[in-house]
Amino acid sequence: MFSANENAALRQNKRRVIKYVEETIHEDLLDLGVIVLAMQVSCRAPGCVPLETVLTIIFPPSSEELMSGIPESKNAGTFSAKVLLPMSEITKKRCPTFITTSF
Repeated sequence: MFSANENAALRQNKRRVIKYVEETIHEDLLDLGVIVLAMQVSCRAPGCVPLETVLTIIFPPSSEELMSGIPESKNAGTFSAKVLLPMSEITKKRCPTFITTSF
């Protein structure tokens, strides 16, 4: 169970990380309805980092790829990626290169 202060810090980090990701997406795409979600998850499996961040980008319907190199950006797809860091450690400087694994 998280304390009120921990929940507030997590929400603040979530808003910050979403902002960083949105800053890498063209404003026209955000206006079309692209949605960015961020969630911090814990992993207890051997070899797993204890806390990681999952980022999801949800695209609106489109007959063509909205973001070059991301096939999920076509036909209202969803792109997700793991960042092997807790949200509190994701910085703006690392944001464009932090996606290590898509799934």
